[in-house]
Order: sequence, then C-alpha cells, then structure tokens
Amino acid sequence: MAQHSRTLPRKGIGPGSAKPERRPNAERSAATRGLILDATITCLNEWGYGGVTNIKVADAAGVSRGAMMHHFPTRQALIVATVEHAHERLNTFRAEEMDRTLPGLPRFRAILDQSLVTQRMPEGTALNEIRIGSRSDREIREAVTPMMSAISEDYVRMVGRIAKEAGLKRNRELHGLIGTVAMATRALAINTFTYPSVGIRDNVLWTLQMMREDLIARQLGEEQAERPDPLPDLPREKH
Repeated sequence: MAQHSRTLPRKGIGPGSAKPERRPNAERSAATRGLILDATITCLNEWGYGGVTNIKVADAAGVSRGAMMHHFPTRQALIVATVEHAHERLNTFRAEEMDRTLPGLPRFRAILDQSLVTQRMPEGTALNEIRIGSRSDREIREAVTPMMSAISEDYVRMVGRIAKEAGLKRNRELHGLIGTVAMATRALAINTFTYPSVGIRDNVLWTLQMMREDLIARQLGEEQAERPDPLPDLPREKH
C-alpha cells in the first residue's frame, strides 16, 4: 500500500499570496526575552551556576549576541531576570495543580507534598543553582537576595492562605512547618545528585507528613489527622 505524507501549506508561498504579518516590536522583543530566560534555566540545569555565561545562553537560545546584549547587557541582569522568570513559572504550576485539588485540608496537604516536586523541576533546580552559586559571588548575591527573600515570603503567604481556608491558625507553628518543609525538600533535591538514596528520601518525607498531621490534630482534633503508615524497617547495610 502506498504511503502518503501530509504536507502543511507554507504561508506566503505562491502567486497572489499575502506577505506574512510581522509581529509588533514589543511582541517580538518579549518572545526573544522569553527564549533567553528559558535557555538560561536549561543551561543552569545542564552546566550549573558557574558554567553559565551570556554567550552560552545566547547560543542555546538561538539568538544573536546583539539581541542578548540588548536584553541582558550583564550576567547579573540575566540571573536576576531568571530568578523572577522561574518563580513565575513555578507559581503558575502551583496554581494549576491547586485548582485540581479540593479546598480545605486536601489542598493544604497537597501544597506541602508538592514542595519536593517543584524543587526538582527545571525551574526549581535553576533557583537552587543560583542560591548556591551566589554564596561566593557577592555582586550576584546582593542583587538576588531581596528577590529571593520576597519569593520565600510570597510562598509562606500562599500556603498560609490555603491553611486558613482549611481552618488552621496562621501562627508560628504553621510558619515553622512551612519553613521546615521548604528547607528539607530543597536539601533533598540537591542531595539527590550526590547521594541518591531512596531510603533517605522516604524517611524525610514520612517525617514531614507526620509533622503536618500532628499540627492538624493539635489545631482541629485528632479525627482530622491522616497520619501515614509506619515505615517498614530496612535491613542493615553490611560494612
């Protein structure tokens, strides 16, 4: 049987065809900026903070060096914009996932369980690369610290709103839980590259879930808690 391939018509080709409309300058500029920021996230994932330069990102994005200089004349400007871009992408993902989850305690549990997922996403890995790399880069650190702090505060407010909808009190105990979950899952995401232990991951996530359910039981009553089953004992490793 002969096979037929379908070819999509090419716009602007052939007699009498109209020239394709050019997008407005602002739209083209925004599209180029988005390509560059997406490429920066990819480069941070592939090469790490120290391996990312404006030239490498321009090549990865498929844009000219001139376009790169126009949008981000310095590495600092590129890194700061990438922090904001990654944060917006993660917030969009969180919002979409929460819309699929019932409000109340199910949504509260889901937003905390989601923490490790977002830490391991390309955007989360990029932010962690910047956090670690900026420790020894004073110029970048001073530029991103205010934004990183605002991101953390925004996350606490978001989880706090979800907790309030679930009937929980937004007190220091809740804030401590939110911070513990964020810090622990961030460490797990980073630790995966050097010590990919499933046992460690399961132990930490189980402990975080127990902490969450203990808080729910204290504030709303034991009948509202859904504690995870005890973890099975693992065989001891032979040395």
